[in-house]
Amino acid sequence: MPVTMLFEADVELFELLDYKPIVSKGYTCMMHCHTFADECVIKDIISCQEKNHTSGNMETKEAPKFVKSFTTCRVRITTRNPIAIEKFETIPQLGRFTLRDEGKTIAAGKILKYKPHAVLFAVPVVPLPKAQGD
Repeated sequence: MPVTMLFEADVELFELLDYKPIVSKGYTCMMHCHTFADECVIKDIISCQEKNHTSGNMETKEAPKFVKSFTTCRVRITTRNPIAIEKFETIPQLGRFTLRDEGKTIAAGKILKYKPHAVLFAVPVVPLPKAQGD
């Protein structure tokens, strides 16, 4: 199972909080992915697709400064701790996640790719000493 702290994902934003109406680089929220729940930070917004209000067509913007509610975007997300995830195309159950802020679900996403996390040290497993009566 791959472990990472940085991944790229397609995210569908829902209705954002009234006093936080935009998502930009550095936005912090809670990430829920299978059994994992911890803070994450949106490191970069790579692109977004939003509906043009005048023509009604979908427009794609590259590297926008921010995105608003009901937008589809591609972002890079970092977590504080390493997380075991998989690409959505490989194992869909481990490739989905939700983003929540103050008890409200603000987004759902699919993991597209990830940067493997290097394990710098391993914790040795020491067997328990045998009881004296054995």
